[in-house]
Amino acid sequence: MDKRTKIVLFSIAAVVLLIILIAVTPEIVRYVDENRAVAIVNGEKITKKEFAINYRSQINYYGLDKAFLSQKVGDKTYEQQIKENVLDGLIMRQIELQQARKRNITLSSAEKKAIDQQIEQYKSNSQSGTEFKQYLQTIGATENEYKDQVIKSQIVSKLYDEVTKNQKASDAEIESYYNSHKSDFVEVKASHILFKVNDSKEEATKKKKAEEILQMIKDGQNFEKLAQKYSEDETTKQKGGDMGYLRKNIIIQYYGNEFGNAVFSLGIGEISNIVQTNDGFHIIKVTDRKQLLLSDVKDEIKSTIESQKKEEYYQSLLEKWKKEAKIKKFEDVLKSVSI
Repeated sequence: MDKRTKIVLFSIAAVVLLIILIAVTPEIVRYVDENRAVAIVNGEKITKKEFAINYRSQINYYGLDKAFLSQKVGDKTYEQQIKENVLDGLIMRQIELQQARKRNITLSSAEKKAIDQQIEQYKSNSQSGTEFKQYLQTIGATENEYKDQVIKSQIVSKLYDEVTKNQKASDAEIESYYNSHKSDFVEVKASHILFKVNDSKEEATKKKKAEEILQMIKDGQNFEKLAQKYSEDETTKQKGGDMGYLRKNIIIQYYGNEFGNAVFSLGIGEISNIVQTNDGFHIIKVTDRKQLLLSDVKDEIKSTIESQKKEEYYQSLLEKWKKEAKIKKFEDVLKSVSI
């Protein structure tokens, strides 16, 4: 091979190499940028990419936009505050994952398979599959990156279960809780007549109807028969409006504070005035009231106390672990993340 041929071949090789470099350079630059550290926790890096996925996930969950994020509260914008909160959460999660490794806490092959199956179930449904794909695009994650976040969350959950498993409620604690919360363990049997309000145009008409029926009750007509005839609660009307025995927290959860307060202010046999809720207008009658025994609610109280003890104990561990950790944040990298 003569000198001129060597020069030509070298030139062609150089051009090809240059073309390849031009093609892959943006990918290399992006890879390097995404792998910059937003924080280092005990020598382990939290990457800009992982932070961005979690940050955008938060923004997507709450439906926030740039206009909202740019608003100030105090001396910081919402964007700055949310970024700081997300980063603090990731730092804490990194500490938890490190603690899990120390205890050899991992996911079993069956648990990982369950995650894969759940993802495949999302994807196989035409609607949820499209939504899942759109969600990944919105938060800037691949399917594997999404799966990695799920795995980490489940490992942290297993860590919580492991380190708090000895937080138990004694019989003395259960009895003490019952005695100091007796009013929480009262059940009231109530009936109601409901006049539904589907839009504001109906409100005046429905209220007038409720007032007419209330007057009929006051005049001595039978509450149960009036409920069967006029109530618009299809679940209870055939039973004369009977809702069964209910605890106050359940009533408030499903019907609201106004309904709950009205029910628990009535004596047995008493009938309320008109009570307005999001559903419409109610006339309520209390037919019985009973105090639940400790034996009726012992398991419920045990679960409540143990949940509180576990949470308090775990929070104390988190504070200890964080105090012992070496943490370094990189604010310039944090600022470079956008939605």
